[in-house]
Amino acid sequence: MNTPTPSTDYTKQYYKIGEVSEMLNIPASTLRFWEKSFPQIKPIKTKKGDRLYTPKDIEVLKNIHYLSHNKGVKLSQVSKRVKREQPESDVKAETVKSLRELKDKLLKLKQSLE
Repeated sequence: MNTPTPSTDYTKQYYKIGEVSEMLNIPASTLRFWEKSFPQIKPIKTKKGDRLYTPKDIEVLKNIHYLSHNKGVKLSQVSKRVKREQPESDVKAETVKSLRELKDKLLKLKQSLE
């Protein structure tokens, strides 16, 4: 089974837990455990409770898998490393989102004052 390495290889927007489990060659139970241990992993849950992972989630999971299984890093240390390695673009995107929300609130406040 070929595992896509770059995020551009992903053809779908969302992947079910079984697909991700097969991609990374780890049990679904490990993915569920990592989801609880790493706040960076945020799969969407359907009404049925199925988990849907984004390519971004899969990249984080690959990083966790590499550090814990290949490098032998303890999960507590993996958590710290993954947190530090959050891409700058993600931080910028979150900042932009927060600023837009603030702008919307201020515009609504302005309208209510007029």
